[in-house]
Amino acid sequence: MTFSLLITEDDVVQAKLLAKLATEAGFDTQLLQDGAAALNELRVNPPDALFTDLRLPGADGLALIAAAREMDAAMPVILATGFATAHNTVEAFHLGVTDVLLKPLELDTVRLTLKRLHASLAQRRRIDQLAAQVAVHSSPPLMDSRAPAMKQCLQLAAQVAATELPVLLEGETGSGKGVLAAYVHGLSGRRDGPFLTLNCGALPPSLLESELFGFEKGAFSGANARKLGLLELAHGGTLFLDEINSTSLDAQTRLLQFIQDRQLMRLGGVKAINVDVRLILAANRPLKDEVSAGRFRQDLYFRVQMFPIPVPPLRNRREDIPNLAEYFLARHGRALNPNVHGIAQDALDRLLRYGWPGNVRELEGAIQRSLVLASGDTITLSDLPADMRPALGVLNSAPWPADSTLEEVETFWIRQVLERCGGNRTQAARQLGIDPSTLWRKLKEPDV
Repeated sequence: MTFSLLITEDDVVQAKLLAKLATEAGFDTQLLQDGAAALNELRVNPPDALFTDLRLPGADGLALIAAAREMDAAMPVILATGFATAHNTVEAFHLGVTDVLLKPLELDTVRLTLKRLHASLAQRRRIDQLAAQVAVHSSPPLMDSRAPAMKQCLQLAAQVAATELPVLLEGETGSGKGVLAAYVHGLSGRRDGPFLTLNCGALPPSLLESELFGFEKGAFSGANARKLGLLELAHGGTLFLDEINSTSLDAQTRLLQFIQDRQLMRLGGVKAINVDVRLILAANRPLKDEVSAGRFRQDLYFRVQMFPIPVPPLRNRREDIPNLAEYFLARHGRALNPNVHGIAQDALDRLLRYGWPGNVRELEGAIQRSLVLASGDTITLSDLPADMRPALGVLNSAPWPADSTLEEVETFWIRQVLERCGGNRTQAARQLGIDPSTLWRKLKEPDV
């Protein structure tokens, strides 16, 4: 992806060097040496991002930052200066500057900052594109999985889709079995037919049978009219039965009879009805264990496990977490917090390390909560649920020596936070809970 970057720097030599580094980082750059000209360019042709010096002829960097915010409140801005004061530093942070670089500029620091800026813009574009698609595609993406375990799962699903075999999906709750079932249906010859779902664990046995098989008028008290069951309603298509391990033995008996005969009889009925439907079943506990425990019929197990597909938990396919997190941000961002356009690297790192006992469903909930709490244009570490954030005092490297002074502990902690934030001083100040000018002063101290 290529993004436009407006560089405003009155030092011609330094401006050309910045343009060279920005081009290497994937930007289409424009150079201006005058602040007034840059103000006009911002209003006429707003770029994707702005890199500006603080002191400029015509208009200073703070005026440019304010103008950029008027054009696009989420436009990333990098401020470079060799004349920082507490006042203008705080003002820059309040205007929403993305990062501040001290002059003389260090090339490695500039390269890292531009690389981080490009990645942030790419993430924002992906999320904006996803937001335009979620109205059509309401389920999390599957086909772009990067995890070997999920790729194997998808390959098995694609291979069995064209057949009429029943499919058994086994995996933990929230791992995406319903999405995979819809995927199989969409690849099958029944794709133009109905796709219906039923969570067997959500209904008591008496209601489950009537939902599946339907009933005739007068079949029982309250049956005032005939009702077609889901097996009939899914004729010509697919019926997905989730948590099949939760069904009663009586319901299992009727389901086995249907699979063998392809006929059903409504409750209270006297006539067998032929139904053409494909079954996809899912279990959140291994059915073999349920058979051993006497909770699942062995003969039904042999019927439904002709083509089992193990669905890996999210912790075994961490490569998919960034894409899924971006998808959920796009799906829920417009309703919960339209100002959020991305996820900060420290927050994403935490998502990648978390255990996810609730799988994809838990990830979706975490993103929804974070959207509500986010105060800026990105989800940060402090916006994540408390049990996903590192405990106070837990660091990414070895703790400081026991005889460390308070100053040494402070220096160590600032370095840790800066590292977690990828060198982003704005984000680090927010994480540390200190005034930006205080962080600025401490960064200038030789030990930090």
